[in-house]
Amino acid sequence: MVEHFITCINYIARSEIGEAHSLSFSFSLFPAPPEFLQWPQSVSRPAGSSAVFTCMAQGVPEPHLIWLKNGKILTPGDNVKLTNNNSTLAVTRITTEDEAIYQCIAENSAGTNQASARLALTQSTELPEAPQDLTATALSPTTLQLTWVQPAPEVTDGIIGYVLHIRMLGEPDSRELQEAVSKTTFQHEFTTLEPATTYSIYLKAYSPLGASQQSSTVVATTLGGVPISPSFFTKVLNKTAMQVFWELPSKSGKVEGFKLSYREVPQPNFQGQEAFPGHINTHTISHLEPAAVYEIQLVAYNGNGDGAANKHLVSLAESGTSAKTSSGGQSPCNCKQDDEGSMTGIVVGIHTGMACILFCVLFLMFGYRRSFFCRKGTQDGWSGPRGGDRNQRASPPKEGVIRMPEVIELVPQVRTCNMHNSTPYTLTVLAFCVLWTGLV
Repeated sequence: MVEHFITCINYIARSEIGEAHSLSFSFSLFPAPPEFLQWPQSVSRPAGSSAVFTCMAQGVPEPHLIWLKNGKILTPGDNVKLTNNNSTLAVTRITTEDEAIYQCIAENSAGTNQASARLALTQSTELPEAPQDLTATALSPTTLQLTWVQPAPEVTDGIIGYVLHIRMLGEPDSRELQEAVSKTTFQHEFTTLEPATTYSIYLKAYSPLGASQQSSTVVATTLGGVPISPSFFTKVLNKTAMQVFWELPSKSGKVEGFKLSYREVPQPNFQGQEAFPGHINTHTISHLEPAAVYEIQLVAYNGNGDGAANKHLVSLAESGTSAKTSSGGQSPCNCKQDDEGSMTGIVVGIHTGMACILFCVLFLMFGYRRSFFCRKGTQDGWSGPRGGDRNQRASPPKEGVIRMPEVIELVPQVRTCNMHNSTPYTLTVLAFCVLWTGLV
């Protein structure tokens, strides 16, 4: 058990009048289980309205809160939000599916406490019925037209107007836009929308007593094109299953959904096509042929049609490996393979350089040997013209200046080494070096 200590220190204040003393003492705080300061209250609400539950607890240490719905962990959704460190639960656009018992669980290391509240749906005959047959049609890249069925005259008499709710597909409710129209209007156009963007729309009718339940939600896409080809990853789980991951668009509404299909190579036709909404980005394909090769195809679509397909070959024999394809369908470079190729290039370069050096040494040795035998049979050897014969004076070489090889004319003194008489010979002195560079 953890004990928490609080210590107060004795202070003494002195002045000309006198002294003031304060006592010092200490006490300890032991862990305390949660206790509710405010617990949720049961409420009854009509369909289409909202309800808010508040739950506050204290304890040592500070407890954290968890919400349950009918005994199961509550998952926030489009109309269910948790805020203020889970102390506030808000349910909007209430339907029959929201009618349940909600439990607030407060827990810390010292214990657990819970409080429950019920959300009941009241059936009121005075509220108007939900609008019927809502449809959406794209008129241009920036305009959608909405239409719905005119209700019976006795229903219209109790209605004061309609409210259209629109948001980009995938956006939260907080980004929703609303437009009100009169009760005699059964057609409306949304303008200044974004091109090639998918929207989610529903409609409510209002009477003096409140709002009706929402109509069925429709999804529509403005004109302007189809989505681009999506990038995706694959991961081989075992010899009969793989997992596919794909990237979602950075902006809401650009994709209505994805279509995933696959085929076993070399089968010509794709099989097992499945469609997923625009917020899903992973799927596991199982019960495949062991260690087979499959081609995976992924397509993004919206109301204007399917985008370009992205394909990737996957071998189930490569268990535990993963791969990625870009929008062009090409796999990334194998960095390990590049490193091995660079090392091979270095080894080959070293061997080539050694061979060149050996060749140069042998060339110099054999050249010197031939020159020795040629001089052996001569008296004076070969001599070049003197500088005075050409009326030239050799200037000393300048440091740092590279001179081109000179051409020296040789004058035969003794005929030997198979030299022909009266035949001029030219000896060219070449200077060269071998430069080797290893590229990684």
